[in-house]
Amino acid sequence: MAANKWSQFFDFTYLDEKRMNGYCKLCRKNYKDRRGTFSNFVKHLKRTHPLDYEKIISNDPTYTSEEMNVVPDDQNQPSNTYTNLKQKKNQFVLSVTKNLVIKCGLPLYLVEQSAFRDFLKDLNVKVDPVSAKKIKNVVIPVYMNDVLDKIHAALNKATDLTLTIDGWSDRRCRSYLGITCNFLDEKIVPQSYLIDFLRFKSPHTGENIQQLTEEVLEKFNIKEKIFKIITDNASTMIKAYKLRLFGDEEAEVHENDTNSLPDAGSEHDDFNGQ
Repeated sequence: MAANKWSQFFDFTYLDEKRMNGYCKLCRKNYKDRRGTFSNFVKHLKRTHPLDYEKIISNDPTYTSEEMNVVPDDQNQPSNTYTNLKQKKNQFVLSVTKNLVIKCGLPLYLVEQSAFRDFLKDLNVKVDPVSAKKIKNVVIPVYMNDVLDKIHAALNKATDLTLTIDGWSDRRCRSYLGITCNFLDEKIVPQSYLIDFLRFKSPHTGENIQQLTEEVLEKFNIKEKIFKIITDNASTMIKAYKLRLFGDEEAEVHENDTNSLPDAGSEHDDFNGQ
């Protein structure tokens, strides 16, 4: 069963009676482990290809339960009760992540605080402790993938898009670039999605801003749908988008405007002739 699950990412061959080799189909590298053991392959997939790793565990309730360290207190219960308990405890972890961490913006380390665990005891909630690391590496990426799928679907239906782009710095002076996409859906209802929030390392030049923006647009395959970009009047922002992303369009507009203007010299001559 385990070999079948991971064979979509690895080609397994046996080296001898005790060892086997796994050739990663994603990065084309070889990894070894004991025969019948897949921990090294799972670790590689989790660290190097996290999105593919999350896809497979999000579709496997049993594996998700193991990753979240959520198991029933009584291992001798009937199988249906055992499954129900796992589902309830998984649902609890998902709810904490969605409602407290994501929606309320509470820090991840909340789940590791003794006061929070005492609170659960007072409510008689029987769940094994979950770490902030597992919420960060397992649960949040599952939600993120779901949201990205919805954004991709919405953007695929849209025809004309407008971007709103701005930069921020946190208290540690680390810079970020936020990109919001705005459009009207098929029911002519305004929609707005934060499609990316990127760490923006120095130097903060117009070329780097433009490169980051194009990478995001290519990831969502919407570069040809962009109608306009709205930014502040920072010189780097103006430089990034004035002649780069819409260079051909600006040149065409400039050429049309030039051809449509009357010749100044001719007007002057006609006026003097009168």
